[in-house]
Amino acid sequence: MGSNTTSTFEAHVQTLEARWWAALEDAGYDAAVIAAGQMADYYQDDHAPPYRANPDFAQWLPGDDTAGGFLVVRAGRPTLALLYAPKDYWHAPPSRPDWAEPAMEVRQFAEVESQHNAVVQALSGSARALLASQTPFGNFGCQAHNDLTVLHAVRFARAEKTLWELEQMRAASRAGARGHIAAAQAFHAGGSEFDINVAFLTASAQHAEALPYHSIIALNEHAGVLHYQHYERAAPEQHRSFLIDAGARTQGYASDITRTYAAQDDEFAALVQDFDVRQQALVEEVRAGRSYVDLHARAHRAVGDTLAAFDFVRCDGEQAVACGITHAFLPHGLGHLLGIQVHDVGGHQLDAAGTHGAPPDAYPALRLTRDIAPGQVFTIEPGLYFIPMLLDELRQSDAGKQVNWARVEAFLPYGGIRIEDNVHVLEDGVENLTRDAFAEVAGD
Repeated sequence: MGSNTTSTFEAHVQTLEARWWAALEDAGYDAAVIAAGQMADYYQDDHAPPYRANPDFAQWLPGDDTAGGFLVVRAGRPTLALLYAPKDYWHAPPSRPDWAEPAMEVRQFAEVESQHNAVVQALSGSARALLASQTPFGNFGCQAHNDLTVLHAVRFARAEKTLWELEQMRAASRAGARGHIAAAQAFHAGGSEFDINVAFLTASAQHAEALPYHSIIALNEHAGVLHYQHYERAAPEQHRSFLIDAGARTQGYASDITRTYAAQDDEFAALVQDFDVRQQALVEEVRAGRSYVDLHARAHRAVGDTLAAFDFVRCDGEQAVACGITHAFLPHGLGHLLGIQVHDVGGHQLDAAGTHGAPPDAYPALRLTRDIAPGQVFTIEPGLYFIPMLLDELRQSDAGKQVNWARVEAFLPYGGIRIEDNVHVLEDGVENLTRDAFAEVAGD
């Protein structure tokens, strides 16, 4: 790490300590043990899926080689990272994260017993301690396990990013943008989904196991499958459209970016351009204090206006929303919190006490119901899709009489559109991490 990053990491840990100390005190604890989690082999096998640490741990100490580690957080005392680094000639041992000091004290242990003794010793002066997350090794003398009074408070606060977290997310955005640019070039060169995926991984300098999520590389009608999971190795006979939803990770923090492209300068290209303008207008409406649910409702109006402008419906955009037509074209939520997890916790949590804010009945898939606040990072990702299953349902309804079905069916081979940016809420306005990254990378 550079000196600036080191200083912001130290400040980041101090922020986490303040959050945890306050939450512990409010719940009657003076210490917490946060377990990183264990690697688990596949069933009847001797190797494991990619390891990801418990996010409550990873926010303090990111990395994909912390399995078996523990953090000990003690009110008014330095945080301890007690890590497991066994002697092993089958695998490379975990490297010691010296960069995390002096933000916290880091120790490594080759034997589990000595590591666990160190956890117990670190708690020896504590009157009441909390064990956070799962561990198969007992409770180390802690008086409680996963007390939600504490976890609700620290997870609610996770939405407000520290300067160090923002540094990582900007870097992840730049890496993702490089991958997206290369993927678009591979698409226009006639590549298959598999070819495009390789181009994305190469340009973003990632390997598949380290990705924040399984990249969606969807050509033509595959763009109408919201979480399309395959990579066809053969290119289609004709390239019509390309939807890529792919991100990058830096120090455990994610970017989550979606773009849609047309192969030709045709009506679908005009539709993408129109929708891109409307997506950027939604980003500009992001303001602290505003309801994210209201912003999601505005996204439906944007979809309705596009449907009307391109003659997909025989009514105006407001009527398309009112009679439910837009739900068939935008079946998912506008976005979600983003950070150490792609779909970060707390999106339905209205306060530090854990009050649940369920999505409205009209928008059951909405992942974020909190009011917008400074420091939050979330996605703005409206979509407009041509999904046969949903369109069939719409066709059978009264609202279906307002749809120009011949026009809609002509666009089925394109699958659909999604455009997604990651935005950071400022005191007055918004920072678009994604658009800034594309602009910076284009100037490299």
